[in-house]
Amino acid sequence: MIKPKLLITGINGLIGRVVRDPLGKSFEVYGLDLTPPFSDRVFQADIADAPQVSQVLDRLAPVQCVIHLAGQAAVDTAWEPVLRVNIQGTRNLYEAARVSGVKRVVFASSNHVTGAYEGFAPHLHLHREAEPVPISVNHPIRPDSDYGVSKAFGEILARYYCARWGMESICLRIGSVCEDDDPTTDPRFLRTWLSHRDLVHLVECSLSANVTFGVYYGVSNNKGAFWDLSNARAELGYDPRDDASRRFAG
Repeated sequence: MIKPKLLITGINGLIGRVVRDPLGKSFEVYGLDLTPPFSDRVFQADIADAPQVSQVLDRLAPVQCVIHLAGQAAVDTAWEPVLRVNIQGTRNLYEAARVSGVKRVVFASSNHVTGAYEGFAPHLHLHREAEPVPISVNHPIRPDSDYGVSKAFGEILARYYCARWGMESICLRIGSVCEDDDPTTDPRFLRTWLSHRDLVHLVECSLSANVTFGVYYGVSNNKGAFWDLSNARAELGYDPRDDASRRFAG
């Protein structure tokens, strides 16, 4: 049986490295990144350069799905690189995917789209009390940074491409993914951690769910989590197994 092709942008970053091998069970996985390592399946390309992105998709066509992870990831990134990479680059990706006939894009948004509910000063993130009701995707967006603004733009762009061009899009407001998968290194992580196991499960659900468009929080089943997972559970079938307060469950 021929596996459908999947392209992961930013495949050499943390999340890309976590999901690429598990997804290889169901997809023929390819990637693009600006930094090495490169191979016959991982191509060097700058998402801020539209022709480079188009060339990769043209070379691989037909590509069934794209997971868009590439971007400036630091919350305190200055405006110019945020504009070039996260905003212009995301638009480049969606347009190239549209032209190439990609069916679905899973967009790595961020919890920082609503990060201002926690405040703006970094120390506030460590002591925030839980909202009376966890923040859901129905709450108004409240970005906490230029980075958060860029991710909000990506969600709006995804909705536009879905409505205008019929491209399915799943936007994931990803929580705290740790290199060592250890949520005990920061008090905030006890509420915001997304374990590697739950991350893979969430992405798999996002690729297969019968949903045309949706925005979902991506976090493990943490006690006192800031965000409401009810729509991710109901619409994607997401069933997180891990809880930072217990480190790993079952």
